[in-house]
Amino acid sequence: MSGVTAACSCSENDCTPKSPGYWKNHPEAWPVKEITIGNTTYGYETYSVEEAIAIMQQPVKGDKVYTMFDALIAAKLNGVNCCQSYDVKNKISEGDLWMSMYYFDKDKSPIKASGYAWQKRTRVGCGEIPGGETIYLKLDAYNNGLL
Repeated sequence: MSGVTAACSCSENDCTPKSPGYWKNHPEAWPVKEITIGNTTYGYETYSVEEAIAIMQQPVKGDKVYTMFDALIAAKLNGVNCCQSYDVKNKISEGDLWMSMYYFDKDKSPIKASGYAWQKRTRVGCGEIPGGETIYLKLDAYNNGLL
């Protein structure tokens, strides 16, 4: 995995990323009792393990916020005991911003796969983040051990 430094103290077994499917089917493996999705500036929510898994059980078809939610949860959980590259950390931050813009604003949801929010860059404050699909693809690659 690129970006891992010698300062990391985790063993190779500890740092094998797990998919969203693993995390939603293994609540006993969660290394935290709560997890936060979103950004403090634009909106966030903190979920218990049970609440997060209930959202992860939602069908992703028809609303890409659930696709992003699953990938973001898995990436955050995978990073608790593991070293992450700067690029992965950056995508997690972008995913949190994206969720703040679209998940918590129900007027903008559902987000379709062909929709602007999933396909195009999004203006956030004075900057921009990539479209949801770009963020998701990087998180998905990380969660499936491809980075």
